[in-house]
Amino acid sequence: MRIARSVAGLSPVDVGDHVCWVVPAEDEFQRAARDFLRDGAKIGDKLMVLGSVPPAWLEVQSPRALLIDPADATGGAGWDTDALVSLVGREAEAADRQGFRALRVLAQMERVWPEGTTPQQVADRELRLDALMGGGTAAIVVCAYPSSVFPPELLEQAGSVHPHFTGRLEQAPAFQLFHSAKGHWNLNGVVDADGAESFHAAVIGLLRNMPVLRLSCRGLQLIDASGMQMLVKAADAFPGHRIMVEDSNPTVRKCWELLGFDDPTIPVELAP
Repeated sequence: MRIARSVAGLSPVDVGDHVCWVVPAEDEFQRAARDFLRDGAKIGDKLMVLGSVPPAWLEVQSPRALLIDPADATGGAGWDTDALVSLVGREAEAADRQGFRALRVLAQMERVWPEGTTPQQVADRELRLDALMGGGTAAIVVCAYPSSVFPPELLEQAGSVHPHFTGRLEQAPAFQLFHSAKGHWNLNGVVDADGAESFHAAVIGLLRNMPVLRLSCRGLQLIDASGMQMLVKAADAFPGHRIMVEDSNPTVRKCWELLGFDDPTIPVELAP
């Protein structure tokens, strides 16, 4: 079972981890990224760098390592979600055939996403990548988001749709939504007025691709009225789709009833 956590740097990451790394400064990125790649080479991972990392970084490992700059490959347009997910999945399978322990990916997200990417697009893309990781793909993916490039609202969104988070934000993501099993997603933390828009964007991204979204809320401490309203708003955007809220605590269930959401016409159901 995947468990959300904050990590102190990149050293603790392991196979199956999908990490949001908010990078405060270029020199810190250079140091930590070198260590991350070198550690992988030592333990038998195949390395893949998505970005403009100097080739000298790859001198310590196999010539089969991959250095790909999406911005150059697409003329600055960045990659769409299908291209990114397909690439990681395909190269993870190749790494396994070639005898590597896993595929170790470092992605410079300012080179991956096109200019003008919205928080909702980030949520959609990262959640689809997380579904690949949570589905048992033998890979480690670190998504590096420079705080000097991306606005605070996009950084907050990125942090909320990864199971693991490291780096510096004014405030760490209040909630985390991540893949647990096919059709099942874990929701942890707190969803209140401050994070309601980010939560709505994340749920919209999931509902777009599945008729029934199952949210396990065992790790959810609180969802206030604004969060509940966003949950219903997201479900209403896709007629015929439903959200099943599972493992919610008694406080959440009581508030749901008191606010009048316990209504069979609402396409959100709290499972018994």
